[in-house]
Amino acid sequence: MKSDLKMTDEHQILFDYWDKIPSFAYIDVPKDKYYSHPVKSEIIGLLREGIEEKSSEGKSKVRHALNVIEIKEFLERKRDINMSSTNLYFHLDILQEIGLIKIVATLQKGPHGRNKVKYFGRVARNLFVGSEKISLLNYTKRFEEFQKLANILELSLPSDYSILPQKLLETKQQYYKVLGNWLVDHEDIIAKEKLDIGTLYDFLKMINEINPKYNDLFNEVFSLLKNEISGL
Repeated sequence: MKSDLKMTDEHQILFDYWDKIPSFAYIDVPKDKYYSHPVKSEIIGLLREGIEEKSSEGKSKVRHALNVIEIKEFLERKRDINMSSTNLYFHLDILQEIGLIKIVATLQKGPHGRNKVKYFGRVARNLFVGSEKISLLNYTKRFEEFQKLANILELSLPSDYSILPQKLLETKQQYYKVLGNWLVDHEDIIAKEKLDIGTLYDFLKMINEINPKYNDLFNEVFSLLKNEISGL
């Protein structure tokens, strides 16, 4: 996506911010807010991609801070998503609320600079989004439900059974950060090849599910089930 807007000293902040923000951030977000509409992830992706802009010397540079009109045009032209500016602001407000984007600058536009235009950008060049609170609730619910059945069947559960959901989440968080750091180490080539770092992150998380550390957490529970359920 290209912009015909010429770069000026006033606009330099829109470019400088990208080099000043963190390389990556892990952010816990409510699923019902982030995944409630696909346009939110499209906006996040667009702000990572940026738009190409020419300087007064004719040199091209990518700008990652965009205003509502630019975001709206991209969604319509590239994603076939038609949305009013009011609705778009609604989604931008939510993305700010959950900590994925911020207002980079508010610039004076139009005749005599009377119009204030907000430019939005990501809080980090690479964003790894999770829902840790929901994950812990889901894990705990599953463990508690099985514990009820185990009590009825008089199955002997491990002494640390009640804290296993928290241990599982902490172990996953630890390795998710390791995986994220590895991807960030390859940030330049990923960006150069226009690969989707979010999809790569999801792939690595899936592969990491066979990590022996997870097996260590549940060896005792698995042994119990193996003795109870034929075929395991």
